Amino acid sequence: MFKFINKKCLIIFITLISFSLFAENFNVSTPKDISAPNSGFASQIVTASSGRYVNAIWDGGNIKTARSDDFGQTWNVIVPDLGAGSDPQIATDDSGRYVYAIWRDGPGDIQTARSDDFGQTWNFTNNFSGGREPQIVTENSGRYVYAIWRDNTPDIQTARSENFGQTWNVIVPDLGTGTNPQIATDTSSGKYVFAIWDDGPNLQTARSEDFGETWTLTENLGTSPALPRAQIDNSGKFLFAIWQDGSNDIRIARSDDFGVTWNVTNNFGTGSSPQVDIDNSGKYIFAIWIDGSGDIQTARSDDFGVNWNVTNNFDSGFSPQIAADNSGRYVFALWIDGPGDTQIARSEDFGQTWSVTVPNLGLGFDPQIATDDIGRHVFLIWDNTNIFTSQGLRTFFPLTSVSISRN
Repeated sequence: MFKFINKKCLIIFITLISFSLFAENFNVSTPKDISAPNSGFASQIVTASSGRYVNAIWDGGNIKTARSDDFGQTWNVIVPDLGAGSDPQIATDDSGRYVYAIWRDGPGDIQTARSDDFGQTWNFTNNFSGGREPQIVTENSGRYVYAIWRDNTPDIQTARSENFGQTWNVIVPDLGTGTNPQIATDTSSGKYVFAIWDDGPNLQTARSEDFGETWTLTENLGTSPALPRAQIDNSGKFLFAIWQDGSNDIRIARSDDFGVTWNVTNNFGTGSSPQVDIDNSGKYIFAIWIDGSGDIQTARSDDFGVNWNVTNNFDSGFSPQIAADNSGRYVFALWIDGPGDTQIARSEDFGQTWSVTVPNLGLGFDPQIATDDIGRHVFLIWDNTNIFTSQGLRTFFPLTSVSISRN
């Protein structure tokens, strides 16, 4: 009995010592120009759950893609490119094998392409006729893929693929008149799909519970909206929307019944450019925006969006972005600061406190950010005439000295 207890205590002691004798370090790599000698803008970046495979897309006159298979250390621009176009977006499955792109092509049609070899080669799939503002998402396996855009009417159109992006079906009827559409799906199955857009007077929501085959208009969340963004948890039960309302206040709303009903929970005051991200469960939600003073502001909720706390203020800046790992413990913010430099900050306590990384990454515009499942590998991309990337890496290092208080 005593031998068993002693052995158990020893295991616990060793475990505690292992954690206490190591600390975390976070370093950001020197920026790499991945588009040289060509310029580019409107860049986007995605990563596999492990962080090993990273894919980027941008507008370089033609739509360009690049990939990394070594955690963002080296990059290859894919030849040939995807042709003339604008407004590129990109999505990937958990493994990184399936990568999907959507953009507005040269004639003004919405075009899709897919890769089933980790972004090494691409095949054109569907052309959805005239449109703008395309978005694309997929679930963990990559089997179900969803697209949304506004056509030239302008009505909000959706399309779905159930065979890894090989073929697509445009859903009839459309969702009605609107602009700035966003789409999200639960990552566990792809069964639940959620859309949000500006229908003119209101911020309109819609939901599907049959893998995007049919849609139901749900609630409108407010008048004169701008820049809506949305996130959905792993199960599809919890949904969150953030936007700038007609009074230029930042509003956030939540649904805890798969998007059937909504509650506007918070008004963060005057602001612009809101973004939101969540952990897998939907318990931890993180928001970032530009406040009325022009500063970058963050907020967090740890109760599924019911209550919110405003956290850090990062001084003046624009183009804020935010990304959280699956657990919500590690959160990363990216923005362009007052002098025009690309700046990153991180939190390792579920968004309660933040540390700004020094030095900054140099001049930039329109930054984007992605992280792996555990927040160890973080990938940044931004424009500065050319397209630049950098990787953040969280590592562990041994403590050389330990002080034990005997008070």
